[in-house]
Amino acid sequence: MPSLQVFCRAYMQGYGSDQGPWRYRLFPERELRAQILKRCTTDISSDGGCLSTSFQPHIISANDDRSLILDLSFPNGIWSLTAVFDGHGGHETADYLVAELPSFLMAGLSSTMTNVEGVSDALTSAIYDFDEAMKRDFLEIFPEGIDEIATMPEAMVKARVNDQCSGGLNHMKALRCMRGSTILLALVDPTKKHLWVLSLGDGVAVLGSRQDASSQWNASILSDNHNGNNPSEADRIRQQHPDEPECIFDDRILGNLAVTRAVGDHAFKLPATYAEKIFLNVEPGFRVPAAVESFVPRNLSPRYISNFANVRYVDLHAHSIAKEVA
Repeated sequence: MPSLQVFCRAYMQGYGSDQGPWRYRLFPERELRAQILKRCTTDISSDGGCLSTSFQPHIISANDDRSLILDLSFPNGIWSLTAVFDGHGGHETADYLVAELPSFLMAGLSSTMTNVEGVSDALTSAIYDFDEAMKRDFLEIFPEGIDEIATMPEAMVKARVNDQCSGGLNHMKALRCMRGSTILLALVDPTKKHLWVLSLGDGVAVLGSRQDASSQWNASILSDNHNGNNPSEADRIRQQHPDEPECIFDDRILGNLAVTRAVGDHAFKLPATYAEKIFLNVEPGFRVPAAVESFVPRNLSPRYISNFANVRYVDLHAHSIAKEVA
């Protein structure tokens, strides 16, 4: 083990007020490589055409990012799915996407396999349906009207949502809605001639292409930046909430969240009562409750975060050699 130890004071938003000192180790390059390989997981598609790597440097607690490489089997052949889920606030939403989104995609795509023009709408609808289903699962915990929820005793709310002693199903449904995740997804048809790239959030997909092995590579971005520092996204939100000057400031939604489109984040999609009365009473819940408490008064006319994705289509047949990187 390296003998040199470095102490540094830093603040990581979302992980409490402990400002160190935190201990860091300096590794020689050879040992650093070994440590990285030890803490990363890889996945490869069945045809070897796609490789993903996920770095999880903290052994005890993985970060919030997930990836998925999957073959989707349809009557007309195998479709190749690659996705990156950039979770925030916690890992629960990203984990749920890995587990359940493929079934939504299969259901949506099953009726469009012979209609290339319908694939984009099917992908967009699958993401929307996934997020809305997750919201409905949560709302079933509290079927009462919003006025009744507003006056519900705190002890009753906590007892209903913090049900870890009886399996924790309600608790997990709430966490999935409290956390959030962006989506970057690529779908290739069995002929390898058609590519669709779906973006929800601020992930970046780049297509590299060239005419032949001796040609220079060309790169083009296939994703959309759904982020508060994107002027078009900021303008869209301001137009939807014209009488709310604080709907977006400091390039963040309600001064809090950077992305403008995501799955989850229902504290920004439901009336403020749900965040104030329910989400803030989930235990364990938000990493920094004070940050949520600060934007709840600004939540006047939800929704502020969209679950409507953008999809771009690429005719790969026009590229003799093409490579998509997310």
